[in-house]
Amino acid sequence: MTEAIKRFSLEAAKFNAQVFFFLFLIWLVLLFCAITSIKSQGFSERQQRLWMLVVVCVPILGLLVYLPFSVRREDLPQILLLIMQKDRLAKRMKKATTSKGARHA
Repeated sequence: MTEAIKRFSLEAAKFNAQVFFFLFLIWLVLLFCAITSIKSQGFSERQQRLWMLVVVCVPILGLLVYLPFSVRREDLPQILLLIMQKDRLAKRMKKATTSKGARHA
C-alpha cells in the first residue's frame, strides 16, 4: 500500500496507468457513496434523479454542491443542535419582548 501512496504526486513522471487506476477507483467509491446518500435522503424521485445527474455529470462541483444536503439532521453533532436551539430560543425571546413593547405603547 505504501508503494501505491508513494506513486501519488504532482510530478508528471509519476503519473502512469497504476495511478490513474487508483484515482478512478477512488472516484468510483466517492460516486457510490454520494449516490447511496442521495437514495437515503427524503428526496422525491425527481429530486433524486436531478441530484444524481448533477453528481455524475458535473464531477467535482456536483459532489461539492451536494455536500450540504448530504448531512441528515439526526447525524449532526449534538453541540450543533444545541446551538441551533439556543438561537431559536433567543429569537422567540426577542419577538416576545418586541410584541410586549408594541402592546404597551
